[in-house]
Amino acid sequence: MRQLQRMPKVDAYLLVDAEDYYNVYTGFGLDAMTIWDVGLPVKYLNAETFLDDCGRVWTRNEQSQITYYLNGTIESPEDLDNFCPPDPNDQKRLRTLEKLIKISKTKLAVIGGVHDAFEIPSMMRGVENFLFDYYRDQKFAERLIETSTRYNMELAKAMIDLGVDALVTGDDYAYKKGPLMSPQHFKRFIAPYLKMIVDVSHQGSVPIIKHTDGYLWPILDEIVNTRADALHPIERQAKMSLKEVKDKYADRVCVAGNVDVSLVLPLGTVEKTIMEVKRCLKEAADGGGYILSSSNSIHDSVKPENFRAMIEAAKRYGKCTC
Repeated sequence: MRQLQRMPKVDAYLLVDAEDYYNVYTGFGLDAMTIWDVGLPVKYLNAETFLDDCGRVWTRNEQSQITYYLNGTIESPEDLDNFCPPDPNDQKRLRTLEKLIKISKTKLAVIGGVHDAFEIPSMMRGVENFLFDYYRDQKFAERLIETSTRYNMELAKAMIDLGVDALVTGDDYAYKKGPLMSPQHFKRFIAPYLKMIVDVSHQGSVPIIKHTDGYLWPILDEIVNTRADALHPIERQAKMSLKEVKDKYADRVCVAGNVDVSLVLPLGTVEKTIMEVKRCLKEAADGGGYILSSSNSIHDSVKPENFRAMIEAAKRYGKCTC
């Protein structure tokens, strides 16, 4: 049996340059910046592949400069017995976030990125294996989830202590046709633990955004019931109607997103981008409770001129009518 009591000696911490990061956000005129995996300790397995302290294996494509998840290393309950969870208070892990908070001062809001009950445990185990565990070994699944949730609760507290303005939890629960698990399994294995992360944020007097892509309607009530302050990204490509979500939940959650990042931002024109921004504002801005942003991440294929046009159009046409 493999011994995983502690991660092999750390080779490096994956860090972003805080000043470069800040300059990109301010250069585009954004209102806030989000920092994820604030200082990931890694052990290189070869020149392109590394193991992180959550037991996940990654590879980096040097040509595209994109990092891809490969697989997990927790294959059995015994592996989990011998696994030492990461330290959420590791000062090296937090130093980029701390520097960003100092640099931004009152110019930009700083949002700390955490996770909850799905992304980390599913990647530790392997996504397919983890979903099978919902049926075959529910105690094992719950132990993985509890390990992730405890870590992220402590990481959230550490970020709040440093002075973040908000938190976002980024686990994706669905694909374009529906959730990755049944609504019953979501209610048992995800919602209670997501609620724990939300409660930590609120206990620290910090708002929290719930990000998840995909078609969410079968589990949307459960997500909103956790009392997260905002929901992102209301993915248009997954047939999530911004207007319908806003109309149904306007008094319970702020909605964010929906500017098309599959076709308009990467392939469209500046004029089409502006029209897309106006559509979103028309559907959700009235009365407040809407944050304009893209319908997913700003990926490498997004045209910089369209990204800038989206931001400028939001400021020009997005005056609150509440």
